[in-house]
Amino acid sequence: MRINLRVCVARTVIALAMIGVASCTKQPEPAATAPANQATNTAAAPAKGGIPIPPAVRDNLGITFIKVEQRAVTETRRVPGQFELLPTARQEYRAVLGGRIDLLVQQFQTVNAGDVLFTVDSPEWRQVQHEAVEAEGEITMAQANLDVAVARRKEAQSALAKQEERLQNIASANVRNAELESTVNEIQNSLPRLDAETRALEAALREANEHYASRLNALSSITGLSIASLRERNGSEASWRSIAARSVRAEHPGTVETISVNDGGWLEQGALALSVIDPTKTRFHAEAPQSDITLYRDGQRASIVPPQGSSVDLQNVLAGTLTLGLTAHETDRTVSLYVTPDQSASWARSGVGGFLEVTLSEQTPKQLAIPVSSVLQDGLEHVFYRRDPNDPDRALRVLADLGPSDGKWIVLKSGVKEGDEVVHDGVYALKLTSSGQQAPDGYHYHADGALHKNH
Repeated sequence: MRINLRVCVARTVIALAMIGVASCTKQPEPAATAPANQATNTAAAPAKGGIPIPPAVRDNLGITFIKVEQRAVTETRRVPGQFELLPTARQEYRAVLGGRIDLLVQQFQTVNAGDVLFTVDSPEWRQVQHEAVEAEGEITMAQANLDVAVARRKEAQSALAKQEERLQNIASANVRNAELESTVNEIQNSLPRLDAETRALEAALREANEHYASRLNALSSITGLSIASLRERNGSEASWRSIAARSVRAEHPGTVETISVNDGGWLEQGALALSVIDPTKTRFHAEAPQSDITLYRDGQRASIVPPQGSSVDLQNVLAGTLTLGLTAHETDRTVSLYVTPDQSASWARSGVGGFLEVTLSEQTPKQLAIPVSSVLQDGLEHVFYRRDPNDPDRALRVLADLGPSDGKWIVLKSGVKEGDEVVHDGVYALKLTSSGQQAPDGYHYHADGALHKNH
């Protein structure tokens, strides 16, 4: 009895990984009329038409599947790159006025639009409030002065009317009263002056209102509240009077990225307090050789593919529209390619790498293809393993009728149809199981490739 040591070692390694999952079950004693060795080999032989891959075997060997898909392999360009945040994804919040900071959020905390991020207790804020109080007082004084001037003018007009009536009565009796005529003239001469005083006080009132409106605009700019909100009455006074500290609110939803000040610390005017980002606002950035610049154009449809070997399904791709960078890089001799995906995904975070796939021509016929890594060379043959459509716990060894490849995907001319699944990860273990090697006498192989002694 001779045992192929190379096959034994390879399959024994797999068997150690599968310990406790695929163990031998002692066979019942063979009938007295049948040779023991013959009965055992018959029971251990794998079923025809494929290799059993039950869930326990798939889990322990890390077997995964990928679907056969239609691809324009010869017209697809693949460029490595990574996700980055869109310029609009980050919002910075600074201290409009210098003061003591009271933080109300923590790093990595999710916030909604309108949530208070921090407050600023600022002496400058109280000064602005004081100026608003003075401006409001100016309106009150200007209005009072105008009321006095209007009343004085009305009094003059009333006195003039009475004196003119008396003067007419005297004149009807053909009598003159020089003193009364002088009084009438004096009142008449005062009316233009009173009118001018009234207009001046009206202008002063308008100026006071404009000054107050300017103070309200400053308050609105500092607080982020509308003027209507600031004017709302809080009891007997405007609401802006009761604001003790300036509150900074989130303008957009997102996650707190960085905090640049300690709680209770002092922040100068204009200094950065914290930043908030929306991690879903990302785009994919790749660098293509300048020699390929004529292959790409704005508006081409492109796909973002996760890197092979990651926990992300290789076919969990994101689609988007290609945009070329405005300038090329003279040192690296590359041109920037940008794609903002149509939909977001949990794995599409800033800094995550992947590949940008661009189909250069939409008119190119597509062909059935699978990843190159799903195809193995077995001796002089190339094979892949197709999941049995009628039994998902079985893999079928198929001789590969290969077509062109782009280094990542390869065309299959026959043996599959669109939607079929082929083994992706764990394909090497299946090769060891089905490479055509026969089990040594007195031994048999389990579905996971482990070599076991017959009982």
